Amino acid sequence: MDPFENRVRREPYHYRWTQLNQSQPPETATQSPLLDLGHSSDVNPLLPDQVADARQVLRWRRGLVDDGRTELRAEVLAGQRRIVERFLAGRRAYFGEEQSRPLPEVTELIREGRDIFVVIKFMDEAPHMAATLDSLLNQDVELGRVVILAVDNNSTDGTDEIVRAAIAANRTAARIVYMNQAMAGAGNAARLGVDTCIATVYEMCRRDRRWERLQSATIAVSDGDTVYHPAMMSSVASILDDQPTVDGVMPFLTYKFTAALRLLGDYTPAYPQALSQHAEGAQVTAVPVDLSSIRGHDELPRWERQLLGDELLLTTRAGVEVRVPLSQVDEHGRRFGVLADPSGRLAYAFADRTVVLAEAPVAGFDAALVFLENGGVRREEKWRWHSVIGHDLFLYWSFRGMGLPESVIFPDSSDAMKTFRVWSFAIGGQHQLKRTGLRIATGSDYQSGRVLQAVGCTLRLGPAEAFAETETDRLIKMVRNFVRRQSVFYGETRSSSLERATGLYVHMTRIQGQIEQELREYADDIFAETVFPERVIFPLRWMLQNAVRFYAHGPQERQIVQDRFLGAIFSAATSRSIQDEILTDEKLRAMAEAPYSDSATLAEKLAEEIMLAHYPEIMIFYRSTLRSFFAAHRVSPEHYEWLLDGLPESRNGLTELPPRVDPADVWDGTEFEIDEKRGQVVSMRRQSAP
Repeated sequence: MDPFENRVRREPYHYRWTQLNQSQPPETATQSPLLDLGHSSDVNPLLPDQVADARQVLRWRRGLVDDGRTELRAEVLAGQRRIVERFLAGRRAYFGEEQSRPLPEVTELIREGRDIFVVIKFMDEAPHMAATLDSLLNQDVELGRVVILAVDNNSTDGTDEIVRAAIAANRTAARIVYMNQAMAGAGNAARLGVDTCIATVYEMCRRDRRWERLQSATIAVSDGDTVYHPAMMSSVASILDDQPTVDGVMPFLTYKFTAALRLLGDYTPAYPQALSQHAEGAQVTAVPVDLSSIRGHDELPRWERQLLGDELLLTTRAGVEVRVPLSQVDEHGRRFGVLADPSGRLAYAFADRTVVLAEAPVAGFDAALVFLENGGVRREEKWRWHSVIGHDLFLYWSFRGMGLPESVIFPDSSDAMKTFRVWSFAIGGQHQLKRTGLRIATGSDYQSGRVLQAVGCTLRLGPAEAFAETETDRLIKMVRNFVRRQSVFYGETRSSSLERATGLYVHMTRIQGQIEQELREYADDIFAETVFPERVIFPLRWMLQNAVRFYAHGPQERQIVQDRFLGAIFSAATSRSIQDEILTDEKLRAMAEAPYSDSATLAEKLAEEIMLAHYPEIMIFYRSTLRSFFAAHRVSPEHYEWLLDGLPESRNGLTELPPRVDPADVWDGTEFEIDEKRGQVVSMRRQSAP
């Protein structure tokens, strides 16, 4: 496969500003606000020569791929090699040779054709790490291509033993390697993993002279609390294989719905490990479906599950009926039965129609829908439900079901499996970040993508159907901040997109249960008046600002936004009004002429104009999207229509500017005991709910 052959018809996607960057002098990147954190951090600097070379390679590659100028192939390969060599030299001079050594099995990796490298950075993720690894070992992609580097940041809760056990038990074709980064900081752990991968791929190229591997091989970075749909890795690989001028892909990301359910008063989790103990000696019912992944729920449709006395009747998608004896009882007194697929993988079927897939790390929304149909969501939890579940269903179904095109989005990149080509990751790499006034700075997740954006690389959003699910720790801390009039996610939520993703965030697995308990005590009025209005700003502003920037590209892109974005959300009259009164030629021209780092800010201002002027109609789209989702998943209206009442009249959070707050203040005081060296909350002193 030629890594420089464009194998799909050119689909319009975000490229205008990054392409303009490719012709700028290096200082427009090295001095860009996007990279400010690099100047205050203990890292080797991004050199002007590295930027100049990268931009030259991007221009040459466009000529090779788009214009068929085959004489540029050698120039592209030499330029990519030079960028990787300069990167490794800089890293080794600054951090030492041991921080960027290649893996010792280079010869074997060449023979096996390894070209997909995944770094999992983690610290004290014992509750989540096994699921993250399982989700990566159950991907549709050929696992013989995959190398997983699990990089520990000095865990003390046994996560390292979980990884070692997974390595010993691994029977797939994927390779798993354990490493420990002694230097504190999640960014340092990610840096060690990424730099090891870059050094390994470089050494593979040096030995077999296949330098095109720097273009075709990829490196992804994940946290240790995130799981992935089985089609995620193949969908990302497909985008990069088919579109040689795209350098990175960010999967579609949601919070874990089963984790969010814990914030509802009557929900009781069902964990496979605990159920396995209660299932000892149980009669196991064979089912002719694969229970290894989230697709098992599709093969055992929720609407076909019926309780018949002491049995649960399941009907497979193929029409096969299976009766499951509910012979077991869990620690909460709930009856359940045990299923097994032809490969021996288990699931647990409950009397309330919940099906827990024992070996499927991605849970999806099946349990959330069963809980809703069973009346589990209290009437006084309506806005809580929208804040922690409805919001994410809306975002997912807007693209998956309502036709909003992912190609309109130019994503930021986080450590939820952001995936870059090896050569492009080597432009700036990943590292631990610091900022004056903050004990620990976030932004390490995003900074590598910002380097690519500043230089002129193009990133794309993965398809919504192949989503990632992450833990709710960041969500619950944000909710708590909102309630305390601290409008902070990482940075302030009303600041620029750059500032919102850069602030103070510390690892909080140890106190997650305490914060969840506090949130369960909040009255629904708090969610109605504060949490939901503030939280829903995020997806709306994100979708609209991307659409505005895409609209400014040219006539073809403008038509796509008009037909598939504005036309999907607004009435024809409102769509025309937005284009005539907000997306004026003057405003679009100002955005087009602005430096790259300012274009998103200008687009966000236009997006907020749209939200202020037409919020009720946007919330009608929110309501229509949820209604469409429920209909597509065969939920009867009596179970959900009450949730949709009053949405167009809900408060628009943009009409009020919350108090300014320094991101560091949300962790200040005596409430939290923080291990600053490890970047971890050790304990939390209980305070009364608002």
